[in-house]
Amino acid sequence: MGSLWLLLNAFGGVLLTIVVVRVVTFVSELWRCRSLMKKLEKMGKPMPKHSTLLGHLLAAKTASEELPPGAHSTYILHLIAKKIDGKNGPPAYYFDSYPLSAPMLMVRDPYIANQALSHPWTTAEKPSRLKEWFEPISGKGGVNLFTQNGQEWKRDHNLFLPFFNNNNLDAAMPMIIEHMLIFREILRKKAQTGELFRLEPLTLSLMNDIIGRAIFNAELGNQTSGSHPLSETMLRQLGLKFGANNVMDNIGQLNPFRVLSIWNNSRILNRHIRAQIERRVDAFREAKLRHEQSDFNSVLDQALENYYSQPGRKQSDPLDKEFIGTLCAQLRLLFFAGYDSTASTMVCCCYLIWKHPEVLDKLRAEHDQVFGRNVAACPDMIAENPSILNSLPYTLAVIKETLRLFPPANGLRMGCKDLVLKDRDGNEYPTEGCAVQTSHFSVHRNPVCWPRPLEFLPERFIVGPDHELHPEKGAWRIFEYGVRNCTGQAFVLKEVKAFLALVCREFDFQQCYDEVYADEKIDLTNVDNEKAYLIEHGAAHPRGEFPCRVSLSGYVPSEAR
Repeated sequence: MGSLWLLLNAFGGVLLTIVVVRVVTFVSELWRCRSLMKKLEKMGKPMPKHSTLLGHLLAAKTASEELPPGAHSTYILHLIAKKIDGKNGPPAYYFDSYPLSAPMLMVRDPYIANQALSHPWTTAEKPSRLKEWFEPISGKGGVNLFTQNGQEWKRDHNLFLPFFNNNNLDAAMPMIIEHMLIFREILRKKAQTGELFRLEPLTLSLMNDIIGRAIFNAELGNQTSGSHPLSETMLRQLGLKFGANNVMDNIGQLNPFRVLSIWNNSRILNRHIRAQIERRVDAFREAKLRHEQSDFNSVLDQALENYYSQPGRKQSDPLDKEFIGTLCAQLRLLFFAGYDSTASTMVCCCYLIWKHPEVLDKLRAEHDQVFGRNVAACPDMIAENPSILNSLPYTLAVIKETLRLFPPANGLRMGCKDLVLKDRDGNEYPTEGCAVQTSHFSVHRNPVCWPRPLEFLPERFIVGPDHELHPEKGAWRIFEYGVRNCTGQAFVLKEVKAFLALVCREFDFQQCYDEVYADEKIDLTNVDNEKAYLIEHGAAHPRGEFPCRVSLSGYVPSEAR
């Protein structure tokens, strides 16, 4: 009995020590964040009204209450900015939402964002707190290609970079077309029934299958056989992370039961990833014995090739534990990043293109010109000659304009003492102690650099530099710039161009928001009156998964010029 009491006493002492350390750390960081903001406030720097206790959380709560249900946090930050000066908002402002995030300088003008990415340290440095955001997605404490810095990032970046070689991406195109043809058949069946359905689950299944092949060289079969356990577990993980839909509800992520659920599901997800790794290691060794070489190599295959090519390693050697841990975290991240935002972009394209018939007409005309009158031949033409996608300037412009209005994410870097940003009027913005977040949503709607910013005008990306619609340098920032720009941008654009080439001439989409939300009385003023306003679920996604009907267009291609 005495031994048990001593054990419990020791355990209680350790637990108390952990609690005290955490409380002291929290209070210390809270004081640092609030003191920094008070100092900046006294300097006259733009920000909403600041509270010593709650920072800017009350401002965020007030803004969220003026938005429709579930609106993405980017609308909150955009609305806060407009409230600061009662107009379009300052080009940058400070925002303190600790403990939800580190103090931030919110950048809303590309003129300032370009300066941040010109700084040799800030352009390459991601905030350490970003790991907390990514931890449920990638595991391993949130350490992944998005959050790593310095030599650690360079090492892992170089490990996966060969996958994104243009020749390898082109070699992937037959596989991509194969899965898109399955998607096309699903749409044809929907067109026959005329039923109302939600498009986003279909594009998510499509992209799950494509990314399953691209990352693991695995046939997941989500479109044909139902949700694969790997895909299902990843979606469950995202559901646990993004279960809260507004700023104040996100405090609920501190709920220990949610934390436990995330941990347990993460463990299951790692088990699925490790099974894929083991499968590909066996296939890798078998291919080497037979001297086989594939034109296309998945991300995992490229990583294994890199690993076993290191001096002193033999193909029969098992993977070391540390490398397996790194692979699990990075493959989870790439799986998420590879399918989520691309699926959302496909849906947003369908929403905007069929909302603007004149854009659809120009798209179809371009596809007639490039692929010819035989619509059925288009998939084979892309699979056999992927470079044909480079002959679609208007299609690319449509994609870029869609991403301008519906950006899936933001840019985030870490400020430092010697980085003081300046706006167009010479006002200074110190960044020491702050994360520097470039709001793609606000930058892409900034009337200073985007004439008619709320209009859907793909021509912006085709006209010459002297035209009034031509965007200024750095104004379009979806994939960001500098050494930490998006490595997968070429892959994303190839996928979405192929997607539009396959669907634009054969189908017509009719959005059904008014039908689905007929009884809902909400004010869309602060989301630019968009029925498909963005919500947060991983990347930004259109509300309601885009309810729609699809029909066969009956389109007759014109003579190819």
